[in-house]
Amino acid sequence: MWTKKAVMVLGMGVIVLFVGLIFRNLPLLVISIASFAYLAISLFANLHTKIDPERFISNEKIFENGTIKAELLLQNKSLKSGFMEVRDKISSNLDIKRGTNYTMLSLKPNESTRLRYSVKAPIKGVYSFGPVEMRYHDPFYLFYKELRVDFESRLTVYPQTRDIKELRIKSKQPKIYPGDMKVKMPGPGGEFYSIREYIPGDPFKDINWKAYASTGKLLVNEHEKESVSDITIVFDARECSGFGMPSDNPNLYGARAAATLTNFFLKRRDTVQLVIYSDKVQTIRKGSGDKQLFEILTALAGAEPKGDIPLNGIVDHAINYMPRRSPVIIVSSLDEDDSLRKAISTMCVLDFDVTILSPNSLMFEQMAREATLGETETPISFDVLKLERDILMGELRGYGVKVVDWKPNQPLSQVLLEARNY
Repeated sequence: MWTKKAVMVLGMGVIVLFVGLIFRNLPLLVISIASFAYLAISLFANLHTKIDPERFISNEKIFENGTIKAELLLQNKSLKSGFMEVRDKISSNLDIKRGTNYTMLSLKPNESTRLRYSVKAPIKGVYSFGPVEMRYHDPFYLFYKELRVDFESRLTVYPQTRDIKELRIKSKQPKIYPGDMKVKMPGPGGEFYSIREYIPGDPFKDINWKAYASTGKLLVNEHEKESVSDITIVFDARECSGFGMPSDNPNLYGARAAATLTNFFLKRRDTVQLVIYSDKVQTIRKGSGDKQLFEILTALAGAEPKGDIPLNGIVDHAINYMPRRSPVIIVSSLDEDDSLRKAISTMCVLDFDVTILSPNSLMFEQMAREATLGETETPISFDVLKLERDILMGELRGYGVKVVDWKPNQPLSQVLLEARNY
């Protein structure tokens, strides 16, 4: 391809040629011929320096706001020197904190160099490094050739998790398996629950001797029963979950909430399953332990806003393997879905304990308007939509469902505290 310099040389040569022919000036004709010869030599110069890139990244899986180091090895495997520009293409959602992914260099035969830089990932997702874009120049910088090397590396950025202390979300029919979930009823366990009168047959070690000394009655300590529950998290990743800005939208906030809840329940030794619905349905069947945690985090990282599958279709799809009387946590903005009432009603009839965490998409949109257009006043349509949302949430609460309206300025810990206090 031609550079601006080559076009100027060609234009100058043509003009000088015509002027020399008009005035029959031999020096001008010689200059024009020299210009054309200069272009011809550059045009047929070898632009095919062979460069094989190799990329190394320090980690393929990190959490949001994590940093990795990337290194691109460039080696000239041809027999000629070459001057070139190199760019290691990365996603626009990744921020370069140190170094650069672009350079201009000249490599001699069998010579190599390394391009090093550090990248910060502020937003969850699955990103790729590459392809490597190279531009070769002739010795006079008149022509160039572009080449793309489809050499990619993958980076998975997990949604960030928060530490929470307690949630009053438990199964109505817990399983008596090894675990440490407190179900607020007396039974075998390690945590104190209450004091009651002694009944013949109670273990001698459970007698509360201090209470006996003060009351003169035999009283025994009861402990809180321990068990595990099956928890289902339903994550709404439809296209409407992307309303707002790339750094502030219901999809991003919802993924962080789902990740935090998963981490909490698995630490409590519950079993967790995840259902994501967007343009398709993705299900991570119930499991426990670190393996289950990272499978769910990987699914949440790749859940991009797209599609429009209704919630009622998800209920029909997942109802067969959702344990009855178990908690179901729905993370959804509750937008653009006419099947919500029917889906929630079906789950309540089947005696599921439903909790809804709803990122307020209207406020995310308002934040985006303020950031992009500088508009601080809300239009009338905003008030109408807010009223419709309040009516919908009121109807859902009427089914006995716990619904938490999550505003962008509320930290996740506060939202989960509100859910815990229901």
